[in-house]
Amino acid sequence: MKGKKTIIIIIGIFLAIALIIGLVLGIDKIRNLFGQAAGKQQPQGIRATNIKANSATIVWQTASPAIGQIEYGTTPGSFLLRAAETNQTSNHSLTLSPLLPETIYYFRVRIGEQIYDNNGAPYSFTTKAAAETTLPTPTEQLHKPTPQVTSSPTPTQASPKTSLTPSPTGETPKSSSYTAADFIEKFGTSDPEFDINKDGVVNSQDWLLYQQQNP
Repeated sequence: MKGKKTIIIIIGIFLAIALIIGLVLGIDKIRNLFGQAAGKQQPQGIRATNIKANSATIVWQTASPAIGQIEYGTTPGSFLLRAAETNQTSNHSLTLSPLLPETIYYFRVRIGEQIYDNNGAPYSFTTKAAAETTLPTPTEQLHKPTPQVTSSPTPTQASPKTSLTPSPTGETPKSSSYTAADFIEKFGTSDPEFDINKDGVVNSQDWLLYQQQNP
């Protein structure tokens, strides 16, 4: 009887060891599968292109199709602004706009819950200076024809001046037309008048929606 019990105990120990080995191998396989999937979506060749005074395009590639987004801002530790893709692709391109001229922007790529940066530091680029208005040279001004002024008969009665009718509240009506500069000043705030998509923060997506609603 004692010999049979000993054999049963030994067999139980071997089965337990085999079960533990199987579980370890199974977990390793699962980790490898998840690791391979994540590796196929890891961005390659991240860079900023077509940099202008008010916009820049971020491009990268992935081994398998994925949906990514760019998180960016004007300080290395703050990424309040975002631009996201709408479809899966392997060749990614996102345009950031509107931006401030002559400003350093920091950015990183997010795919799902995974964030990709430049070895622990954000990527960056600097926007170009705003285009300057070209003034005519003195020579061009000298050669411009002088307009001829013709005298008109003096009116016998002065025409009445046009008067502005004040609004019912006594205040000048507020303009409903905004420019990119107005939205840029509000970036990162929660101003409800500029937060068009009502996500709690004013960013470039609100400016794009505003343009669509006010063509």
